[in-house]
Amino acid sequence: MSAPVQTPPVEGELEEIIRQRQEWLDQLKLDYKEEMLFELEILLKGLDRFFNIQNLPIANMEQVVSFNFLTELEIVQGFVDRVTRLSQRLLENSHRHDYQFRRYVEAQLLDDLTRNRWREVSLKQDRPEDSLFLLYSSFLNLGEIIKGLIQLKHVPYSLFYNLGSLLSREVAANRFFSPVGEIMFRPEYDRVGNRLVTRIVKAITEPLLQKNFSVVLLAFYRLLHYLHFIDPQTDQAQALKSSLLFFALIASESRHLTEFMERNLAQNLRPSSHPKSQEFLQLADSLAFQVGMELKKIYHGELQKAAQPTNSDLMRAAIENSHGVLQNFFQQSIMQLVRLFAPELQGEDIFTSFVSRRQQSVKLREDLWVLRALMDKFEEITETSVQGATLSTYLKYLQLQKAYIRFLDRETAPMLRYGDLIEFRKYFDFIRGLSADDLHLMDRLDRFKMESKFFKIFVETTLGHLENRCELQDLPLDDKAAELHLKRFITREMAAAH
Repeated sequence: MSAPVQTPPVEGELEEIIRQRQEWLDQLKLDYKEEMLFELEILLKGLDRFFNIQNLPIANMEQVVSFNFLTELEIVQGFVDRVTRLSQRLLENSHRHDYQFRRYVEAQLLDDLTRNRWREVSLKQDRPEDSLFLLYSSFLNLGEIIKGLIQLKHVPYSLFYNLGSLLSREVAANRFFSPVGEIMFRPEYDRVGNRLVTRIVKAITEPLLQKNFSVVLLAFYRLLHYLHFIDPQTDQAQALKSSLLFFALIASESRHLTEFMERNLAQNLRPSSHPKSQEFLQLADSLAFQVGMELKKIYHGELQKAAQPTNSDLMRAAIENSHGVLQNFFQQSIMQLVRLFAPELQGEDIFTSFVSRRQQSVKLREDLWVLRALMDKFEEITETSVQGATLSTYLKYLQLQKAYIRFLDRETAPMLRYGDLIEFRKYFDFIRGLSADDLHLMDRLDRFKMESKFFKIFVETTLGHLENRCELQDLPLDDKAAELHLKRFITREMAAAH
């Protein structure tokens, strides 16, 4: 059963849909019904966005024609089944226990003409229960189709794309539960849980500024909420792979938010006379740019390791790093927005897991200082004495670099700006690719020396930029702590080698 594609509801009709839907939800006797409804809509929207390859971490778009979308289809299968179960549960608690009988009657007992009339009545979707039944029925059908497609073992883009078009059409045609569209918030679950933030928003005296500020703030809160569906610590490989659907949704919604901040916000606030309006516009413009950089950071780096997973540890690290980068950025963005109207507010007042930008910069500076000091130390040893310029010294140097790069990749790299991260990744990949045997070859040893020397210059430049950050202006590096960090690292690694 396929619903006809409907034109978007006009304002009056939309208000009626919202009213009926709220009445249905109020009458529903089901624990955690708001959370279930939120999950249902997230999955419907996520599935719709997942078939857009712009939302997938594919390294080379030119290879899409030959790309095998089997892993992506397996992810889709899991979530289509989940949508079916959620809609079934909601139907059962909507006193529609006849939904399975309706499917049986439609498929087995009716002649063609009566079946068509039956469908016409169902497709009108006069009530939320009718929309739920259509959702349940169509996703049950889609699940069976996907089960058959997965047997192919190779799923080309054309098949993946056309399946996505069918699914997206079903979602868009659902009158009461279609979440596809521009930025729209649901009062059932789009709430700011922190009372301090709620009071700050309510205290904005100009309605125009309050409305537009609320849109941006709620959008960042919703993106943060999406991250709750990703569990980087899970032991289940399929659950890790399935995280890609939520990252696809976040990428798509982030682009919608960026477009709103760049194209609509200034026009919306043109009549505003509030003294904070211009400051809000400048901050929104800055955040729009940063959103793009953060997405590039994870899509051009971390998530590509998870797209076609061969190593579960690498996949988990990629998901964990991407989750951490986005959680930190969304929290920081919310803090910057709120502090426009409450400069005294601290991150810990809103988020229990908040790490301030200042704390991040302090850690980043110390970790990079240790890397540069390590490189300085071995450069001095190998270039100032004949005794130091031995193969064994370079082998120790390579061993220490590999170990410290593992630490940086896990703890520090996600804090780097995207432009710097590209160069760090290139050098990290070069060092990972070197083996002890390679250094027995003169050309490989010479390249190791040269690449290390050039990269040390880049690290020094990055440290210089870090020192210029406003949050570090009154906070010099703790030299003793950094030197102790270096000494402990070298001692630990040398002991582990023996």
